[in-house]
Amino acid sequence: MAPISGKGNAVLLALTLITFAAYAVVLITAFWDLPLDIPPWHQLLLLYAHFIPMFLLELLLCRTAKARWRILLPAVLLLLTGLLLVASAEWHAMAWFLAGWWCAAPVLGCLAAWAVWAISRHAAHPAPI
Repeated sequence: MAPISGKGNAVLLALTLITFAAYAVVLITAFWDLPLDIPPWHQLLLLYAHFIPMFLLELLLCRTAKARWRILLPAVLLLLTGLLLVASAEWHAMAWFLAGWWCAAPVLGCLAAWAVWAISRHAAHPAPI
């Protein structure tokens, strides 16, 4: 992986860390008191706010990875986590549903980052006509 150089990559790294910390706070406050009794806006943050740090992390990886297979690491980690959940759960259908629901936002973050990176790369190096 190439070192993080340039102001844009440093800003992406800082934003990734800040948004990840904010999501960690949302997650911890949601599960602080059991049973879960959180308002709907907190539920939405819990289920969908991790799109942002995953998008920023994946965009940073796309910009700095020399070996292109490395940009798949976050998606592979999500897949392994989901498979571990499903393998350890007694209710397989419910586990698949929950893993899919929980992992939808970060997977969409990865896809959005790949699209943004491809568009920006194409705009920087247009094909000759």
